[in-house]
Amino acid sequence: MEKPETTDFRSLARREKNAQKRSRLLALAHFSEGHNRSEITKILKVSRTSVNKWVDDFWSKA
Repeated sequence: MEKPETTDFRSLARREKNAQKRSRLLALAHFSEGHNRSEITKILKVSRTSVNKWVDDFWSKA
């Protein structure tokens, strides 16, 4: 996998068929673009807990 800083999460999200995975990729896209977790919850209309988990899980594996 590419480095997290160079991963095009938006492109991956556009190709993703699974809605849940697409939301996760969009959350990572927003986070990598500098949005904070609270902003991402409002943009995607998901819980803060979900955003925290998605971001933490991804960056801990990177």
